[in-house]
Amino acid sequence: MNRTKTIQTMPVPPVYEQPDSIVIPLEIRLDKRLCPEVVTCIDSGFAIYSKAYRTAFSRINRGQRNLGRLTKEIQDEYGLKSRTANSIARDAKARHKAGLELARAQAADLRASMVRKKKRKAELKKAVEEKSRKAASNLLDERELSCYRRQKQELWHLGQLIRRLEAKLKRWTKDLKNRHVRLCFGTKKLFNAQYHLEENGLSSREEWKEMFVRSRDRMMYLCGKNDEKNGNQLCHLLRMEDGSWKIGVLPVMKPGKGKDMIITGPVKITHASGLELLNKTFDGFEAEKPAKQAVSVRILRRKKGDYVQFFLHLPKPEGWSTSSFEGTIGLDFNADHIALCETDRGGNIIYAKKFSLSGLSRKNHNYNRGIMQMMAAIKEIAAEARFKGKDLVIEDLDFSKKKSDLQKNRNYNRMITRLAYGQYTEAVKRRCFKDNVELKIVDPAYTSKEAQKTVCRELGINIHLGAACLIARRGLGLF
Repeated sequence: MNRTKTIQTMPVPPVYEQPDSIVIPLEIRLDKRLCPEVVTCIDSGFAIYSKAYRTAFSRINRGQRNLGRLTKEIQDEYGLKSRTANSIARDAKARHKAGLELARAQAADLRASMVRKKKRKAELKKAVEEKSRKAASNLLDERELSCYRRQKQELWHLGQLIRRLEAKLKRWTKDLKNRHVRLCFGTKKLFNAQYHLEENGLSSREEWKEMFVRSRDRMMYLCGKNDEKNGNQLCHLLRMEDGSWKIGVLPVMKPGKGKDMIITGPVKITHASGLELLNKTFDGFEAEKPAKQAVSVRILRRKKGDYVQFFLHLPKPEGWSTSSFEGTIGLDFNADHIALCETDRGGNIIYAKKFSLSGLSRKNHNYNRGIMQMMAAIKEIAAEARFKGKDLVIEDLDFSKKKSDLQKNRNYNRMITRLAYGQYTEAVKRRCFKDNVELKIVDPAYTSKEAQKTVCRELGINIHLGAACLIARRGLGLF
């Protein structure tokens, strides 16, 4: 009697719905030798912008909800342009909202931590009470007596810690109820450095103040508008007839007498993909029917100089896309590599491969190098999926809850906390968008365990390649 092995079926997961466009940042470094007037204009606006921004954030923190009224107040109080004041109010509102979300997440983590510590305290209390009775009767040997003393000490420290955490949670709960966000502009670390000058390599308080003010007043956000010149009237790029580029800026303050003059200066743009996107954007601006696109700008002051970030909208590419008719390509993301497995329409393995991420490994850990390796690997994988016409399938990775409840062994905890799953998922989504590759996101539950029981035994492959195979099969609706 012949027995044929069947693969269990499951509902085919839907294709991840890509947005109509994504925002691509283009960063340019301003050279003082090329555009000294532009750099001077920008540097002169940092202080007043920062002061107005802190005022706006403080008023939002105290309950100001009407952005229109807030914009008018800071515009009149500091003599700012209406577009500058509007940018400040919007950015301060967004930061306040982000602070509240972060506080809610931290409060939830703190509650989970307190539950674990109270459970541990109850276990310790029970053990200490049992040993105390034996100790009173002199029934403990030297090793048990030493353990009893350590447990008593741990129980006392745990009680002190729980009281501190309860006080902190009470304060955070009150802040959340009042929608109050605690934030130190210029970083709390640098603010506290004024009390420890020698330890931080500072000779005087004047030197500390100069460093703190420079760190605090180092950012400007200028909101774009689709009916303004080149998407932003305060700061925008200008394309010359010879193909070169200039940057044009307006002061953030209202002009005194006469017309406000735009200050321009040449800039160098060497990033090929960014330059291509920029040319497409300006082709739309300069068309017979100009395309309307808001270009928001963020200006940052760093050690090497001033940097300008333009946030451009990349529309979804048109034309041929991939499908899962001929099979899929599954990806299993791990701490030091990405496992790839290509399957046919029946879920059979065609080939498997590993992409090393040595920068994220435990031995040679270099986070920035590891992220660059990951980006390069994802670009290569997406190009391969595009060439073969097959959909990419990844897991829906989200360890935020597990990170707040680390109770397993040390190796598992280290893997969870060091896995850059957020950057990985976002990078895959953006790359699939750019290359017009369809993406499916499946449930990650028990992929490794099921792979170990099935494909790893059948084909003699390791557990990571087996998990990639199961992920690809789930993208086809096969278990």
